[in-house]
Amino acid sequence: MKYRTLSLLLLFTSLFFFTYAQENPDVKFNEMTHDFGTIKQGDPAEFVFKFTNTSKEILQLTQVKASCGCTTPSWTRDSVKPGAEGEISVKYNTNRVGPFTKSVTVTYHPDKKPVVLYIRGKVEPTEPAVPAISYKEVVGGLAFDKLSTNIGTMDSDKEIKQVFQVKNISPIKIDFTDRFEVGPMFRVDIDRTSLTPGQTATITVSVLGRAFKEGGTFDEQIKLYTTEQEDAAKVLRITGNIHKVLSAEEKAALPNIEFATTSYEGGKVLEGEKVSYAFPFTNTGKQDLIIESVKASCGCTATAPKDKVIKPGQASEIVATFDSRGRRGRQSKSITVKTNDPDNPTTVLRFAVEVESDPFHANDLGPAAKPGTGINHE
Repeated sequence: MKYRTLSLLLLFTSLFFFTYAQENPDVKFNEMTHDFGTIKQGDPAEFVFKFTNTSKEILQLTQVKASCGCTTPSWTRDSVKPGAEGEISVKYNTNRVGPFTKSVTVTYHPDKKPVVLYIRGKVEPTEPAVPAISYKEVVGGLAFDKLSTNIGTMDSDKEIKQVFQVKNISPIKIDFTDRFEVGPMFRVDIDRTSLTPGQTATITVSVLGRAFKEGGTFDEQIKLYTTEQEDAAKVLRITGNIHKVLSAEEKAALPNIEFATTSYEGGKVLEGEKVSYAFPFTNTGKQDLIIESVKASCGCTATAPKDKVIKPGQASEIVATFDSRGRRGRQSKSITVKTNDPDNPTTVLRFAVEVESDPFHANDLGPAAKPGTGINHE
């Protein structure tokens, strides 16, 4: 009984769809879904859906609408007689990378259920064009794309690779020998050491930052030799600037200036007074600290380092003396201290006081102040 019921249900369903198809004039398409497969970005993607009017009525396409702006349809505008053919052309914009599935809905007269067509595929990015190499630097039988390069500024804890392209433009085979003249700051690798006429090779020069003993600019040459009888030496030039990056151990071995304070608020003073303050500091490094220069922001402030060279662990001070003559109100001055401390080559000390007028001793400037630790008002 169960199997009979199922059979009757399938028969009824088939009859329903058959009857539905017979009640509607047919529009028969050559394809309902077109798969473009894989397309390169920017390549054209267009397909023409062809259809036949298999009904007994004249057919007119009234609307063909794409599911998005990236798909553009065009279609037969004239009416299609029974048995005649028409077409719908669909273009897809392949500037968008990735898989796609788009629909085109076709409405026609006499009014029937719309037909939906589909296009699909996958757009892959276009490989960037590789620029042609210009071998303009000729040395003997070899031509190079360049013979010199500048790496700019690199940190000494980094490694930078520079590439030179070379081509054999001679009629004979040329070999690179094992003879290199190259400093310890560079490593040279050649991917092909034997070049037949027309063959090319890549020379990779690694710039080893750690191998540079000092920072600053450099201009170095690398000499490679070939089996040629003449012009066997090929000279490559590399220039640049090394920014020295110190390790923790290297930093610990250098001088280090450490101030107890870098600013002083002197409070209120009377006009005409001289105020002195000593900025104490210690060399906490392991090499001699050298005071290279001490400069105040104006002539009203005198500065005097107690010592020019400070041994490791030794303490010293920078004395600043401010002369308030002819000045009133808030006075903020700075003292710039330059040393051989690589981490703190420049330290700016701040000195500030509030100068008030002295109505009783307007012309009495008093004796000069003696430098010392702390405040000295005279």
